[in-house]
Amino acid sequence: MIWVANLESKKTRAEGRKIAKRFAVPNLRLQEVAQACKELGLNFQIENKKYPRSWWEEGGRVVVESSINKTKLMLEIASKVLEMREKRKKK
Repeated sequence: MIWVANLESKKTRAEGRKIAKRFAVPNLRLQEVAQACKELGLNFQIENKKYPRSWWEEGGRVVVESSINKTKLMLEIASKVLEMREKRKKK
């Protein structure tokens, strides 16, 4: 289970960020996470839920079936989102 807050660069570790700030993504949206999972060929499901530590904010989570380490998976997804944003900028 990967929450949007886990990959958001504007969150602190106490607020739910799980990866290093330099790898995290600013202003992340659930649809971007879902698109990254799709492009990585992962089996996933989108759940439009609120992150418990910040229940007042929009967010959500993606439930991913994967055999790799969760931290590595989050790094791959964040990297893919940044890559997709770069491609969109160049167009």
